[in-house]
Amino acid sequence: MSGRVCPQHGASRERRIDPDYRDIYVQICKPGGNGAIHWMIVIKWPGADRGTRLHSVGSKGNRQLSIESDKRFDSASVETTHYLGQIYASESPIVRSEAKRIPLQSCQLWACYLILRLERKGLLQNGLYDHYMNCYSHRRDEDYGPGHDIECRAHYRY
Repeated sequence: MSGRVCPQHGASRERRIDPDYRDIYVQICKPGGNGAIHWMIVIKWPGADRGTRLHSVGSKGNRQLSIESDKRFDSASVETTHYLGQIYASESPIVRSEAKRIPLQSCQLWACYLILRLERKGLLQNGLYDHYMNCYSHRRDEDYGPGHDIECRAHYRY
């Protein structure tokens, strides 16, 4: 795999290798020419070399949600890959639906809020959102939260 695998989240784990499941990852790309570090969520079959990327793309005020199927998992632009968990294949549309509910904002915050929404749906283990939101520095000038239909500690609603 190109890039580093996070020792905390990417280490070898006991995972189901079954066509009825999908693995979910957050991939953190190498810094771009302007120093920005791009984040994306990837869903793929266990062991597959291709998957579906979900990410916020563009610049402030001109962002779009990008859902790209059949993209290389082992991309040269990826610096680290973090395993988040595993879902049933039938839950993949839920991930896409939740992705569409998040206001478009910086890719890092958008990815964190997708993790939060998937935790709240019971698709990912609790604590991942807190880890990725608090263990990395994020630019908060474009923090629009996880969407109006979910409560979030960072936005003082419970």
